Amino acid sequence: PTPNEQISALVAGIDSRNVLGSCDAVLSGYLGSAEQGEHIKRVITRVRAANPKALYVCDPVMGHPAKGCVVPEGVQKHHAEQSVALADVLCPNVLELGVLSASQPTTPTQVVCAARALLCKGAGMVLVKHLAHAGYRPNESFEMALVDAHTAWHIASPLLPFSRPPVGTGDLTSAVFLARLLLGDEPRRALEHTASAYHAVMQVTSAVDEYELQLVAAQEQLVTPNQWFTARSIE
Repeated sequence: PTPNEQISALVAGIDSRNVLGSCDAVLSGYLGSAEQGEHIKRVITRVRAANPKALYVCDPVMGHPAKGCVVPEGVQKHHAEQSVALADVLCPNVLELGVLSASQPTTPTQVVCAARALLCKGAGMVLVKHLAHAGYRPNESFEMALVDAHTAWHIASPLLPFSRPPVGTGDLTSAVFLARLLLGDEPRRALEHTASAYHAVMQVTSAVDEYELQLVAAQEQLVTPNQWFTARSIE
């Protein structure tokens, strides 16, 4: 794991070259400890001081709906007490959403309620990157939701077969969504592009039944997916 102090040192080095103001976003993912979370918090403060318009997208990695939480309690507490308030975009799966909101959502409507509880704590919007059992058709579709103060969108793509589910899917989702926001997409459009690009990568990966995402083989479809999925409002 990355030594804690290197996180702050990396950004200090960028700042020393007087280019931190050109940083448009920070994306954080898995934290090995709550101490790493504190360094991330300092990074966000420093980047926003240099560029107040910079986005912070937090993927609060804590576990998987099928496996439960796999991070120390301190990391869970950091995300609940710090990350939620800092994030312009929070990207939990349904398990992580439940941990952060102290709830157990089992339907799309409950997902929206849990996400809005996080908005009340400071998050700008919540991208639930995997609804799993809380989706409309969990055995048929891979489903996501995007919730802000005024709208709630749902999107689904077909589940694909794998002998061993590939790793990095949450990282891919958070990164593509951030990229689309930085390119100027409205949130709903960014969600649709993210779901479509995600499915394209998963199709290529499923075709060769690989554990590693086939990002290079599918790189053109990250930009122009060959199949487009449409988001629908959650009533």
